[in-house]
Amino acid sequence: MKITLKDIAEHANVSISSVSRALNNANSPALVNDQTRLRIIQVAKDLGYYKFKNKLQKNEKFSENEKVPKRVELVLYDVKAKYQDPYFSEIIYGIESELLDQECILDFTFEVQDIFNFNLFGDMNESDLGVICIGPLKHDFINELNKQVPFVISVGEIPKLEMDYVTVDFRHAAMQAVQYLVDLGHRNIAFIGGSSQFGMPIDQEERFYGYKEAMELNHLKIVPEWVQDGCFDLTKSYEAMKKILNTQSPPSAVFTASDKMAFGAYKAIGEYGLSIPHDISVVSFDNVEMSEFINPPLTTVQVHKEEMGRIAVKFLLQRMEGGIPLPLISYLPTKLIVRSSCTEKSELKNI
Repeated sequence: MKITLKDIAEHANVSISSVSRALNNANSPALVNDQTRLRIIQVAKDLGYYKFKNKLQKNEKFSENEKVPKRVELVLYDVKAKYQDPYFSEIIYGIESELLDQECILDFTFEVQDIFNFNLFGDMNESDLGVICIGPLKHDFINELNKQVPFVISVGEIPKLEMDYVTVDFRHAAMQAVQYLVDLGHRNIAFIGGSSQFGMPIDQEERFYGYKEAMELNHLKIVPEWVQDGCFDLTKSYEAMKKILNTQSPPSAVFTASDKMAFGAYKAIGEYGLSIPHDISVVSFDNVEMSEFINPPLTTVQVHKEEMGRIAVKFLLQRMEGGIPLPLISYLPTKLIVRSSCTEKSELKNI
């Protein structure tokens, strides 16, 4: 009988997320408490989940009717930050959930620096091991990993190498979001983006290119002072929005490259005594859970984050089983979720 994540959660009377953390991330900073973790592990043992893992660790033979579990490792730039980030945590949750549902084993979650510091490339070069890279990583690292590890897939990154990717078209989705503001009558539109952890400036990031293309297609001027780096951080996006509002003639709308940065912008706009959307409209990117519950609810691009993680696992397993002969790039669809943070330009008050 196939044991799923949901089965374990129901028997242990905990959330599916707690099961995922307890079983797959013993060294993760996002642990459940010890008592709950022990209860989850015991339930998993009782239901038979660990028979696969124990047999693999002991090199025991599987019967003809038993499925030999695949082993998967995750690679992230910053483990703690990714597990706490509302965007990446949903992707990771999708990966962990699908691995459990597919009766696979999540061996380890690595940071890039640890792989270099402890020379772990050799340990990862095993024929039965797959690796999932989450979020932006340096291309030279991905290239080296792809050379040394038989099965690698990247999730949420821009395709640059001959390998498997599951991602979204950040540029096109951003362009649609900005076009929505233009269609509402906005002509003065600011941008808060995020520079890469690896030093890539915001004007080379895909969501900026989407913003730029929409502005140019509509013959609208990009004001340099209205393009600010929020570093995908609450505090820095708050400061970025203040810089925009301190310009001589503030814009009537702003597009932020993530909901997290939109939350920082909301705080700055409120502190300046301005109202969203009547003084300034805000549109964003990600559609994390909190976006629906802030005031006013945030208009944002929906990214299917959990599904991105689940599909990455399915593709990786197909690759490991020889079911995919060529590098595969899958772009998941996005959708603009219209809420109350934008209004038509004709309804705006003078700032």
